[in-house]
Amino acid sequence: MGFNDKSGVIKQVHNDDSKYMSDCMHFLNSLSKKTATYKYAFFKSILDNLFNVDDKLELDFNYLSYSFSKMYWNLIAKFKLPQYQNGGRVSLIEKAIYDIINNNQLLDEIDFDSLSDTEQNEYLSRTKNVIGINVVGALYSDLNYNIYGFDKSKKKIWFSEESYNFLTKYKSALEKLNYYAWILWMENNLSIANKEEGNLAIKLDNSTKRESLESFKQSLFDKGDTLECFYCGNPVSLRGCHMDHFIPWSFVKDDQIWNLVFSCSHCNESKNNKIPSYVYLNKLIDRNKNISLEVYNNKLIKLYDSALYNGFVEWERA
Repeated sequence: MGFNDKSGVIKQVHNDDSKYMSDCMHFLNSLSKKTATYKYAFFKSILDNLFNVDDKLELDFNYLSYSFSKMYWNLIAKFKLPQYQNGGRVSLIEKAIYDIINNNQLLDEIDFDSLSDTEQNEYLSRTKNVIGINVVGALYSDLNYNIYGFDKSKKKIWFSEESYNFLTKYKSALEKLNYYAWILWMENNLSIANKEEGNLAIKLDNSTKRESLESFKQSLFDKGDTLECFYCGNPVSLRGCHMDHFIPWSFVKDDQIWNLVFSCSHCNESKNNKIPSYVYLNKLIDRNKNISLEVYNNKLIKLYDSALYNGFVEWERA
């Protein structure tokens, strides 16, 4: 079984986290064939989108493909990191990026979020099927068939409750292990091995980070959110306020309006990469109810608990 399979079921449901960790380490430490970094990128896309699952713990290919494609644009076009083993071959996703840049040299070294909607859509239309063709079945196999199931015709992957709880519980640790394995593979197999590229982990981590959250300010305001700092209550201006990820971006790796709040610069800089205390969680739950985002509050609570479990420090405004 592997990348050619059209579907795959979850073979075993573990009641022991160590067995799921063993499945993940089989992929990260295995000698299975990796001619490109696709599997590492796809595993990162899964971890980045854990809180976009539906009530059936299903995750649509659209979420995964968007994260996967954005990641590769930034790694290849912006950071100039090749992603295919030396030897002259070029992966499908790299070819799409090089073709677009060759047609418009102004796009070279531009991050994904700075592309126009037309340019983004052109690129995404060429890469939307890459995970289905090349990756979803291959990673499923490397994870011992136990972490997720998939159906290419329905364009979905899904988790068991046990595997999903494992992934959310150890999300930060799995991200770091994946980065480490990814970096080792690139340094051993790609032309960057003898270059002073530096900061590979930071580049991988930031490959899906949004450059600006300005568009979310207007959306929150239009939904009726109060134009004041969520933490201290002082009034702020729409133009001058900060847009803060309540659960830090470094954990969730996603921009969701139900996890974003208006903040003054003092509170935002003080909070930094910490988790607000429980009283603020209750306040955000109420805020989401008031602006018709209460449907996401269960995800917010799971995300909050998972972030604390993963070692994020709790913050209380002084």
